[in-house]
Parts: sequence; C-alpha cells; structure tokens
Amino acid sequence: MKQFASLLLATAAVSGCAKTSGDTRDTCAALSQPTADPAPGWTGTVFTIVMENKSRSDIVASKSAPYINSLIQQGALVEGYHDSYVHPSEPNYLWMAAGQNFGILDDADPIKHSVDCTSHIADQLELAGLTWKSYQESMGEPCGLTSHGRYAAKHNPFVYFDDINGWDGKTFQPSTRCTEHVVDYSQLDADLAANKVPKYAFITPNLDDDMHDGTVAQGDAWLANEVPKIMASDAYKKGGVIFLLWDEGSGTLGPGDDPPFIVISPNAHAGMTSKVEYDTSSYLKTVQEILGLEPVPCAPDPTAVNAMSDVFSVPLTRQ
Repeated sequence: MKQFASLLLATAAVSGCAKTSGDTRDTCAALSQPTADPAPGWTGTVFTIVMENKSRSDIVASKSAPYINSLIQQGALVEGYHDSYVHPSEPNYLWMAAGQNFGILDDADPIKHSVDCTSHIADQLELAGLTWKSYQESMGEPCGLTSHGRYAAKHNPFVYFDDINGWDGKTFQPSTRCTEHVVDYSQLDADLAANKVPKYAFITPNLDDDMHDGTVAQGDAWLANEVPKIMASDAYKKGGVIFLLWDEGSGTLGPGDDPPFIVISPNAHAGMTSKVEYDTSSYLKTVQEILGLEPVPCAPDPTAVNAMSDVFSVPLTRQ
C-alpha cells in the first residue's frame, strides 16, 4: 500500500499534493506565502479539539452532555456543517490538515501510507513563521507513529506526512520536527502554564475520552475538565478560538452524516446557530484565514470554499 501511494503521489512531491479519491483529483498548489497576515482581532491561538462519531442529535440538548451544551450557549453552533463524506476516521483527519484525503480510505497506521505532501497546514504555518503542535492524549513518547493502548495514530494526521515522520521510502527517520511538534497531551498543561501555547494547537483525546469507545457522558466530562484551562489562557482570551468538532456523524454517508461543530471564541456570536452549509474544507479555510495563511492550497478553486465568516463578530481577513 505504501509503495502504491508513493507512486501515486510522486508527480506532486515538489509542487504540492495529489488528490486521488472521489472528487479529490486535483493537484495542490505549492506554498508561496512567507509571512502570515492575520486580520485585526486575531492575535491568539487556534485550538481544534476533535471528538468521534456522533451526530448533532446525539449531543445537542442531550442530558448526557451538559457541558458541551453550555459551550453551545457561549459560542456558535454550526448546524449546516457536514464532514467531507469520506469515511472512516483517518481520511477525515487528513482532510482537516490538508483539505483532501490523498486516496486513503482506511484507518491504517503511517507504515501503510506514504503521504508525500508539502502543502499541509503545518508546512503553511512554518513557512509563515508561526508555531504549531499536535497534542495527543495517551500517546506517551512524542511522534507516535504506531497506535498503542488508547492512542490511535489514525486520529493524529500529522504523523502521516513524510516531511514530518521522516519516511525515506524504506523506514521512518523522525526528526526533531516531529518530536518537538507531535507531543503527548500532557504537554498542553505545561505550555499553558508557561504561556508558550503555539498559534495552532490540534488536540485529540484518547479513544475513551473522544467518545469513540467511551460514552457521551465520558467525553463531556473530559471536556468539562480540560476546556476551562484553555479558556482561562491569554492564548484564548486575546483573540483566540476553539473549534470543537466531531470527525464524522453517527449516521451513514450523505446528508444524514451531520457531526456537531461548535465555535467558542471571544470573537464568536454568542448563542448563534448558523444554518449555512459548510464542510471540512470550510473549517480548514476558516483556520487559515484566522491565521493569515493562504486558503486551501489543495482545493481546485479556493474561492469556491466558504469560510465560516457568519459565526464571528470580527472579519476573518483584512478588509
């Protein structure tokens, strides 16, 4: 599978990435923006917390999720959101980081997939001089390339990219880029305490706490314990945002696949419910615009992807 994927993506190794499944056959653009240009009001961190396999009806107004519903009242519920209509989990996580799934349609560890891409969000951040980390609960040692215990590599998109995991065609050669940026979730407490949270933080709870194997109540309790720490930080209070989303709904592919998507931010319209249709590419474009980066280099037409501008009280881009 790795050899097949490597051959499939070889033509895009320099210029960007190749889409290889469904409606994702275009080639990514090479990155060219050396500096970030965020709009006024966006000086904090973009936090993304990804939960698992629930539809809005499983969460919204559920007695098992009192804390999540309190966040909905404080922030905005994006009721028109759906995932990329590609299952299972792994392709959806890759889409969150790059705007496509690279033809991957399973949940295999990185050893089974070679994703030769230089246009994903981490590449954009570093080119523009911004910091980032992927915080993974129960991973333990940094740069976890193999699933173990309650840690699932399939929920950690950054370990699939060759320019992070160091895949040389035969074996992994992880560099300090991977070990410094893909860390255990416990590092977040230390970073918050030291006021050293990066500009982009991708957070994945373990298989119990993200509702994949655990209950809605268990995931709600985890969020109730963890999210207030983030909301107490300057990284959040001074122009930051938390995107709380589920990778997929609990239904089948298509319109019935409706995972919750909640936006919490000092810049969000409190208590708002957006009816506008958005998808995973919209989420990524919103993140990129908040950070002042190029929008969705892996989309055939970035202008056709809508950012979630209606849920915010300040512009996403410079006017």
